[in-house]
Amino acid sequence: PKTHQQVRQKLREEFLANKDVTDIRVMDMLVIRGHMLLQEVNEVWLQKGHLMRIYKDSWEPKPKTFVKKFVAGIND
Repeated sequence: PKTHQQVRQKLREEFLANKDVTDIRVMDMLVIRGHMLLQEVNEVWLQKGHLMRIYKDSWEPKPKTFVKKFVAGIND
C-alpha cells in the first residue's frame, strides 16, 4: 500500500520526466495512456503486482562497487 504522499511524488516524477515533450501528438499519446491506466486501476483490471511495477524505477539501486559501498556506509 502506498501513501497519498508517495502517489503524488510518483505522479510528479512522471510529469517531470516528460517535461521536455513539445510534440502535440506525443502529448496526446501520454494523456491517453494516463486515462487508460486510470481506467484500468478503477476497474481493477490491473493486479497489485502490475501497479507496484510503476514504483520500481523510484527505488535506488544497491551500491555494487567497493567505493560506492564505502560511501554508502555498507560494511561487507
